[in-house]
Amino acid sequence: MLVPEEVLPSHFSTLRRTPFPHVLIEQRLLHMGGNGAEGMSFRKQVLAAAGWPHDGLVPFAKYPDQATSTFNRIRLVLREDSAQDSLLQALSPA
Repeated sequence: MLVPEEVLPSHFSTLRRTPFPHVLIEQRLLHMGGNGAEGMSFRKQVLAAAGWPHDGLVPFAKYPDQATSTFNRIRLVLREDSAQDSLLQALSPA
């Protein structure tokens, strides 16, 4: 996966035909985590490590600036060869 375009706050409140970058990032995280329940759990861990302070029931559109910051942080460390552990380690505070 190439690094998607920068995530913008407007992405959480508009529609377009092509997937927004945060959707591509979420798809990649689900795939990395093994899809299904394991993928969702990994996605949740990564979002939390990147700074998303809300649970899974809070929509990104409710806090678009926080969501933008979170996804752009993930975007900067997510690479084609990213492994679960190295991704979580790169996002965790030192």
